[in-house]
Amino acid sequence: MTVTVVPRTGRSLRELLHNAGLRLPSDCGGAGTCGKCRVRVLDAEGEQSVLACQYVPTAPVSVKVEGVGPVGRVRRVRRTGEPASLRLAVDVGTTTISLAAVDVERRRVAARRETLNPQIVFGTDVMTRIAAERKLSLTPLAPVLRRFMDDAGIPPERPVIAVGNTVMVHFLMGRSAATLGEFPYESQLALRESLTSQWDGRWTRTLPLLGSFVGSDCTAAILAAGMHRTGRLSLLVDAGTNGEVVLGNRERMLVTSTAAGPAFEGATLECGSLAQAGAIKAVRYNRGRFVPEVVGGGEARSICGSGVLDAVAEAVRIGRVDCSGRIVGAARLDLGEGPRPVFLSQSDIREVQLAKGAIAAAIRVLLDEWTAPASAVERVYVTGRFGAAMNPTAATRIGLLPQVPSERIRQHGNLALLGAIRATLDPALFVEAERFAANCREVMLSSHPQFEQAFVDSMRLEPWN
Repeated sequence: MTVTVVPRTGRSLRELLHNAGLRLPSDCGGAGTCGKCRVRVLDAEGEQSVLACQYVPTAPVSVKVEGVGPVGRVRRVRRTGEPASLRLAVDVGTTTISLAAVDVERRRVAARRETLNPQIVFGTDVMTRIAAERKLSLTPLAPVLRRFMDDAGIPPERPVIAVGNTVMVHFLMGRSAATLGEFPYESQLALRESLTSQWDGRWTRTLPLLGSFVGSDCTAAILAAGMHRTGRLSLLVDAGTNGEVVLGNRERMLVTSTAAGPAFEGATLECGSLAQAGAIKAVRYNRGRFVPEVVGGGEARSICGSGVLDAVAEAVRIGRVDCSGRIVGAARLDLGEGPRPVFLSQSDIREVQLAKGAIAAAIRVLLDEWTAPASAVERVYVTGRFGAAMNPTAATRIGLLPQVPSERIRQHGNLALLGAIRATLDPALFVEAERFAANCREVMLSSHPQFEQAFVDSMRLEPWN
């Protein structure tokens, strides 16, 4: 694809392309370190290869780009409910925004949409978003919600039920998240109580935030899982970019957030991508080679989180990767053949170890705080796009999850959105959420005395002891 870009004072080529509706990968948030926004430009000096986040055009230029997608992946919404009975429920994730038009009279979901968070061009994690907060004002979240409401026929005067991690909720409600980016990491919004705000004449209500980095999406997931209503000890894991972990029952809950990063969403890996057409979603080793399963069939062009987990677990099983994470006998793991080889490099394996170590260490710390062994956990809920698609056997093989009987594990694509939908149908759940939120205690891993050792121990690619 070739496009012509007209300069604007001080704006990088990446920002200009974004304003034109084109999204370039940018895992580093425009720092010029990831190299994924490289394009070819034709200017007065001829054709050259540049990093779009570092190149500031001073005259109109022609840009050749490959693999560029629109900002957000949207589908046309079919209106299937009476407008007066429709409400919007939305989960604002760091990577993905999931929306649902809820028919409160028929008690069903009338329409759904999933789209990339347009702010992803400014970085894949919450810290890079906070650092880019001034630029984020150019990419507000409200238009994404408004567009879906218009397409689905939801009246603008109807309240919106929105959940998200604490940083995303700040952005959605028009509040600065700067204080979440520096010690002592304090929220500008009240914790453990329902919140309301107004944008574009539309009222938005969110479930209680549980901590500085444990948001209302986690509250909604707890509601959907029902772990606040049972006496059995349950574990909830959202292994997304901003990983959240909950351990508890109806008596009390421990909650925490861990910087898992986007490795399990494929973003930072050399051949990584989201779960899209051409991405390897599962891997098996058979007759001396890795056999990939590709989204949509055909040749593999990239690898997403569930495929990464499978590939690493299989490589560990056959001895191609040792427990320390070192690739044995080769420089990389070749997974897909074709014009564009798909592989995992040694640095990719290290990224996986960091993500896996962060999540597993968070679980270990909460178990220690509860003074319970992993065997005491009677139910494990794993949510998120990666969580729903992952192979539990692979997850326990490399120690991402503790070893529990497979029948105790429940996987769901988006418990947060499900919780938001249920709160839309039954407003009394806001009171219920505030009640259990009062019994939640946030465990701050950054200052926890056991976290560093737990993280080091969890870096090894082996089952829990």
